[in-house]
Amino acid sequence: MSAPSAAADLPPEGPRAQVSARFGFGFGATTGELQREFIYENLLRMEVLFGAPGDEHARVGPALELRTWAFDTAEASVGAAVLLPIARGYPLTISATAGYAARSGPTPSGPIGVFTLTWGYRSYNFHGRYGLGLQIFVSGRVRWDEPRQWEVTAGIEIDLEAMIAIPALFLFSLFRGGPPDEPEETTEDDDAP
Repeated sequence: MSAPSAAADLPPEGPRAQVSARFGFGFGATTGELQREFIYENLLRMEVLFGAPGDEHARVGPALELRTWAFDTAEASVGAAVLLPIARGYPLTISATAGYAARSGPTPSGPIGVFTLTWGYRSYNFHGRYGLGLQIFVSGRVRWDEPRQWEVTAGIEIDLEAMIAIPALFLFSLFRGGPPDEPEETTEDDDAP
């Protein structure tokens, strides 16, 4: 039986997936044939982008966005995203999605198109498939049906893992009495029969 080669330990060549999910919030306004309104939005944006390993390569893949506007709407759209490396660790991401907005109030429900430009910190994870992100965004939405309406918003996206996992580990550490990856200390009395 031969010993395993060093090449077996290297990651496979070719496109590798990187997943990112971020919570965002932003502000903006509507324009078009309907009444002009101020917008406060909350959103969840996710992508699975494929490309060569490293943060110096372009990546492309599917995108999903879920959004609520002042908690009066429920919107979902799917499409594609392209990540373009501008500076290592700080890429520009462009996404185009289409979906449906279920709305209450004076704005009727209907199909939408969403175009988003994001920039900020977005790491490539050499040890896993999830990449952290902290970005600013500008987003435009258009209603495909009548009456025509456009929305323009801008805001910030904060990584979901950073928002959930890090505080959870902090609480675990706080109540456990030490860092989660550090073994508990034993005393001489613990070793006594």
